[in-house]
This record gives sequence, structure tokens and C-alpha cells, in this order.
Amino acid sequence: MRLNNRGNWSLIGLLVVVAIIGVAIYFMFGKGGGLSSVKSNSGLVDQSSNKQTVYGKAIDTAKGTDCRERLNQIRLGINTFKVSDPNGANPPSLRDAVSNVAPDYFKCPVSGQAYIYDPAAGTVRCPYPSHAKF
Repeated sequence: MRLNNRGNWSLIGLLVVVAIIGVAIYFMFGKGGGLSSVKSNSGLVDQSSNKQTVYGKAIDTAKGTDCRERLNQIRLGINTFKVSDPNGANPPSLRDAVSNVAPDYFKCPVSGQAYIYDPAAGTVRCPYPSHAKF
């Protein structure tokens, strides 16, 4: 595309740029959103979701990753509490294991359900079925 004598875009050049941007947006967010590197059978993707766009799959993957990382941090807090306790006991609640976090930190970001904690064993898991392996 060439600029005209005054340094402005020609009408044809402007229309071509708008068309290219429109096609790119359609493939990213529209029904043609099949351009995804997220595996549909991945445990990070919410299988009950009907999100077929790249953006929707990215949101699902991000929530799954957030859940996994929250569980890792909580488990780290449980281990730290156990090591620092004189009797080597597990924390009585998740709030005792991890401090200075919002109350919703102890809930799965996908399902909104509270994490299941067993104080006797010192284990925590997500109640969401596809996150069971986290």
C-alpha cells in the first residue's frame, strides 16, 4: 500500500486493513475460533463448558491453572505449619495453614466450591471432578 501525496492512507488501503482485522477478530472470538492450542481433553479445560472460542478456552485453562496453583500453595502452607509446630501436627484448618489471603482463596475458581481438607491426614483436594488429579 502506498501513501498518497499528502501522507494519508488511500481508501482502498484502509478498507484492506479493516478487513484483515475483522477476519482476525472473527477467528479469535467468533464461531470460527478453532485456532486453539488448548487440548480439549486436558484436565485444565472445563469439559462442561461450551466455550468453543480461543478466548473461552483460555479462560477455562487459566481457571484450572489457578486452582492447581492455589492447591500447591495451600499444601506448601500445610507442610510449613507441620514443620514449625513443636508436635509436628497438621493445621486444624486451612486458614491456619495459609494466612493473609482472601476467604475465597480456599475455593475452586471453576466451581466455587470450598476445597476439601482432611486435618488428620493433612491433605487437601479440589471437589471439582476434573481437578481430582491436582
